[in-house]
Amino acid sequence: MFSYRHGFHAGNHADVLKHITLLACLRLLHKKETPLMLIDTHAGAGVYDLEDRFSLTSKEAEEGVLKLFKHHPKSTTMPLDLQNYLQSIQNLQTHPSDISLYPGSPYLLWTSLRSKDKLRLTELHPSDYPILQHNFTSLKQKGQDIQMQMSDGFAQLKAFLPPPSRRGLILIDPSYENKADYMATLKALTEAFKRFSTGVYLIWYPILSRLEAKDFAMRLSNLAQGHHLPWLQAELRIKDMHEVGLSASGMFVINPPWQLQESLQEILPLLQESLALDQQANHHLETSPAITKQPTE
Repeated sequence: MFSYRHGFHAGNHADVLKHITLLACLRLLHKKETPLMLIDTHAGAGVYDLEDRFSLTSKEAEEGVLKLFKHHPKSTTMPLDLQNYLQSIQNLQTHPSDISLYPGSPYLLWTSLRSKDKLRLTELHPSDYPILQHNFTSLKQKGQDIQMQMSDGFAQLKAFLPPPSRRGLILIDPSYENKADYMATLKALTEAFKRFSTGVYLIWYPILSRLEAKDFAMRLSNLAQGHHLPWLQAELRIKDMHEVGLSASGMFVINPPWQLQESLQEILPLLQESLALDQQANHHLETSPAITKQPTE
C-alpha cells in the first residue's frame, strides 16, 4: 500500500484540475468572515521538487502545470481562479522565471489560512509524512492552528467533525492505487455527513477503465442525493484513454460554494485547449438540480 508516491505525479493535469478547483472553493468561502476548518485527508509531502528523480522519471508535469505556464505566460486576461493558481505556484519559486517547485494541496490550504481558520493534515505514508512535517515546521507562523498526524485520513476524518464554527472544507484525494479506496471514500463520506452535512467536500478521482472507477462518480452523486445535498462534477481529459498514463480525472464537489459552477465553466475549456494531447481531449461539467436553489456558505 505504500508503493504510491505523489512525487511521480506532482503537477500533472489531474493536479491542475484538483488545485484550481480547490483554490476556487477557498476564494468563494472566504467571502464570509466566519472561521473555516480546512481538512486534507491525504496530504502527501506538501511541496514537490519538479527536478527530483520522481518528477524527472515520469515527466507528468510537462503535460500539466509546465505546459499550462507555457500556454499562458503572464496573461492577465485569464479567469481569476486560473490566475490565482498560477500565481500561487509562481510565489513558491526561488527564481521567478524557473518553475521547479510545485505546491501540493496542504501548501495551497496553508497559503489561504486566515487568523481564525484551522488546518488539519493527515498522511499515512512513512516516507511522505516526515517531509510534510519538515515543510510545515518551517512554514508555520506564530498563532496558526495547524495540526498534522501520521494516520489513516479516512479513519481520522470523523474525529475532526463537526468543526466548532460549523464551516469547513474537506479534501479527499487518495491515490486509488488500492481499489479499496473507492469504497473507503464512500464510507468516510457517509460517516462525515452524519456529523457535518453542510461541509464543502471535494473528492478527486481518476477516470479509468477498471471496474471500481467506472461508476464511482455516479455512486458519489447517488450518495449526495440520498442525503439531499447539492453537488458539482468537473472532469478533464487530455488524451485517449488507451495512451500510456492517466488520461483523465474528475473533481466531485458536494455542497459546492455558490458561483463555483460559473468559475469552472470559464476555466475548463481553457484547460482543455492548453493541455490537449490529441483529438480525444474534452471536458465535462455537471451539477445537481439543487445547486442553483440552495447556495452553500
